[in-house]
Order: sequence, then structure tokens, then C-alpha cells
Amino acid sequence: MTRILVIDDDRLIRMVVTAALKELGYEVINANSGLEALKLLKSSKPDAIITDRFMPGVDGFEFTRRLRREPDLAHVPILVLTGKTELEDKLEAFEAGADDIISKPFEAAELAARLTTLLRRSEALKAAQAQQVEATATAHSVVVHSLRGGAGCSSVAVNLAVTLRNLWQSTTMLVDMVPNAGQVALMLNKPLRRTWANLSHVEPLDIDYLTLTSIITKHETGLDFIASPAQPVAAEEISQGHLSQSITVIRPRYEYIVADLPHDFSSSTLDALDMSNLILLLLTPELASVRAAAIALDTYTQLNYPQEKIKLVLNHTFEQGCLPRNKIEATLRYPISLMIPFASRRFVSAINRGTPVVCENPDDPVTGLLEDFAFGISKETDRGIPPASPSEAWRRVNSRLQLFHETQRKHKSRLPFTSSLSRE
Repeated sequence: MTRILVIDDDRLIRMVVTAALKELGYEVINANSGLEALKLLKSSKPDAIITDRFMPGVDGFEFTRRLRREPDLAHVPILVLTGKTELEDKLEAFEAGADDIISKPFEAAELAARLTTLLRRSEALKAAQAQQVEATATAHSVVVHSLRGGAGCSSVAVNLAVTLRNLWQSTTMLVDMVPNAGQVALMLNKPLRRTWANLSHVEPLDIDYLTLTSIITKHETGLDFIASPAQPVAAEEISQGHLSQSITVIRPRYEYIVADLPHDFSSSTLDALDMSNLILLLLTPELASVRAAAIALDTYTQLNYPQEKIKLVLNHTFEQGCLPRNKIEATLRYPISLMIPFASRRFVSAINRGTPVVCENPDDPVTGLLEDFAFGISKETDRGIPPASPSEAWRRVNSRLQLFHETQRKHKSRLPFTSSLSRE
């Protein structure tokens, strides 16, 4: 039987909530304070928690924060009851780690519906994680890197990760490795309930997959991601060991991993670069960015990374005064694999709404460009064998590929036969 822990210092509220939940067949455990609830957690092992916001001593937000620090319980969904309706109060609830919030007074039917939704999500996540634990394949790892900010690394990482998930419907992980103020959660319109900071109390060598499930969030597309903390103070508590050990742990459990890297060559960045199958080096068409790309390429050479591991991505983040592609390639002595056209309105709008460009408009030319590129950097086994149940993204890419090959065949058939061999 599903067990719900209800925490509220108001006896009447506890009675109302308990009655509503028991009618639905839930087992209910009551606590009249956050402190009492913390003592009950280990023995009661609830499937979900409903807690009041305002309580003496340990209030609902503090209780939530403490629970999210416990790896064994961090996955338990939490619904917060509050008498306040201000946006600030709601944001504080999500930052503390709450999964949902409902204002008082509330209808019993709404409470039951919200709780049911949270429980279904929790069960779906458990099932997905159980399948991933059994997986043995090593992920195809793609890292997005630049030594200069403003190149659009986070946007590219998010859209490529979502696209890889959409293409193959395979287990895909997006890792935000920017130490603080990472943008991945924002771009996916997800609150920062769980971040790397929740591992600060765990020794790096003690990190296993069960521990990591407490900070993994799932997007509507099926993409899993790990977010960076919003506050620099929290980020300082995460060591290079935490990040490196975590990547080592998740690699056998995902088909694809995409990492958004810091703009540096720190120890954690070097570990991610070393373990990657492919490095996407981003730059914009201006001198400072080209210079930073040259330094990065030189460093990759010193690190003995093979040339086929590195692909240049030129992102036109501004419209006028751009350095031409051929001059950039000549300066860097390196080919550009992908050119993203100037599309600031689409990308800025996508960031503001928390909806990746590839999700917002599947027929947009930029979406097609990113889908084709993601297909090209996918596992060779995926590219070579059509999936049994092709996704819509795969069908779009395949249609464009067929059109391209047909155009090539027609073009070749029209070429004049001018060589001596042809005349014979």
C-alpha cells in the first residue's frame, strides 16, 4: 500500500488531509512538526510527503532541504502546503527541493490529483532507473567546450542532447559541469530542486548510481540531466572528484552523454575531455573567439587528442561584421563541421520559455540543421541500422538524407563525359 507522510502542526488540517487520502486507499502517517517527521523517516519510508510551509522549529522548507541531502530519501516526492500565494514563496519552495506546491485553502480533489501525478512520475523514474542500472553499454560521450563565454555552449549542449534523445529514444544524459550559475535547468524550464550541491556531504569514492539518482532530473522528452547549483557558495563544496567519479558511474548506464563544460582547462574539464568520444569546440565569427579557439586547439594537440575527435562549430551569435568562414578555417588550419546561422530571436525566445529550439518547431531550418548534425555524430551502429520503431526526428533526418542522395545522383547523371576513359 502506498504510504504518505503528512506533516502539519494544525491538527484540523492533518485530519482533513488524512481523510481525503484514506478514501483513495493510501496509508497515512502523521507528524505534527518537521522535527518529528525527520525522526519518522527511516522507519516509515514514505512513498510521498505532504508538508505544511509554516511550522515551529523545522519548517516545511527546512525539512525539504534536509531530506534532499539524504541519498536514500532524496527521490521521495514532496508536496508543500502554504497559505501564501506570492511567486517568491513558490520559487523558494522549488529551490528548497519541493516537487509541487498548493495554496490553502484547497479542495481535497485537487490535493489528491496533484499527489497522484507526483507518485506516477516517481514510479516512472524508478522504472527507468532500474532499467539503466542493468545496462552495460558504455555511453557515446559528447562534450561542448569553449574558452570564451557567449559562444552558446549551453544552448548547443541542451539542443543536441534533446535531439539525440528524440532521434534514438535511447537513454541520454545531459550533464551541466559549469561550476555555478549553470543554465541547463533554466533552458529546460526545470526548477533547481536537485543539483551537484546535494552531493557535497558524500565522499567522491562513495558515489554510486543509487546516490546519483537523488540529483538526476527527467525532462518531458525523456532526457535525464544533472544541474549545477545556482549559488557560488554551494558550488565550492563540489570537488573535481565528485564530478569525475559521477561521470565514471553514469557512463555504463547511458547510450549518450552530453556535457556542457566550463570555459577552462580545470581538472574536471580535463577529465571530461579525456573520457569523451567527441569534442565540439564552439566559436563565434569574431577575432577574440577565433584566438580562444586557436589556444584550445593547440592545447588539444598537446594532450594528444586525435583530430577526428574534435569538431569545430561556428555559431553566428550576431548578424553583421562577421569574419568569413574561409578566413577562420585558414587561420585555425581546421575545418568547420557545423555553422549555426544567426537566429537570435529563436534562441532567446527558447531560453526565456525554457523550451529548446528543437522542441518548439520541428520544421524550423535550424532544427533540421541540428538534427542532421546530431545524426552525423551519433554512434555508427545507430546510423547504420534503421530503428525498428523510427522516431519522428529520425524520419525527418532520413527524408532529408534521401532527398540529398537523390539530388546527388541527378547531378552526377548530368555531368558531361569529357575524359578519355569516358570517350572510350
